[in-house]
Amino acid sequence: MKQFTRIDPTTRQDVGVRYKRTVVIKNYQTEDGLTHQFTTFGSEGSRGGAVIALTPDLQVVTVHQFRAGPERWVYDLPGGGLRSGEDPEAGALRELAEETGYVPGRVEFLGTSHGDAYTNFQRYYYLVTDCVPGETKLDREESEQGAEVRLISITDLIANAKQDNMTDPVAILLAYDRLKSLES
Repeated sequence: MKQFTRIDPTTRQDVGVRYKRTVVIKNYQTEDGLTHQFTTFGSEGSRGGAVIALTPDLQVVTVHQFRAGPERWVYDLPGGGLRSGEDPEAGALRELAEETGYVPGRVEFLGTSHGDAYTNFQRYYYLVTDCVPGETKLDREESEQGAEVRLISITDLIANAKQDNMTDPVAILLAYDRLKSLES
């Protein structure tokens, strides 16, 4: 197995206006003297959080919204980027409150994921049970784009993950056994 050692230069470029993304080009050298260049996405060290939020009657709190990547409406788990220095659990619960207005009961850490091999963004996932409605605080752009809170069944959540009809399907994998247990 080759040993990869990171070398300079590293190039960073921000693209986009509202939903800025950072492209980072990283260079590595292997012991055989070859240089390897990789294009990655997201600022290095960037983090986010998302929750699978369940109501007391086991409905899943989702945000239904248009996503430009797949160019269609999908179901999102409530979540988003963490603020600098913010605790991942606190940030994920803040996003739950802002996007859906739901207030969590019990919180269980599920795990983390980078999404794919070329993403610098690390996502923290939580299962939150006994969520009750509160006040939604969608930002203006999310509101103008028609994002809406939708409650769906655990069965529909799993089906959406399997059918590429949602973001963050890795969270469903991390919670699968627990979700199936709650469902039965």
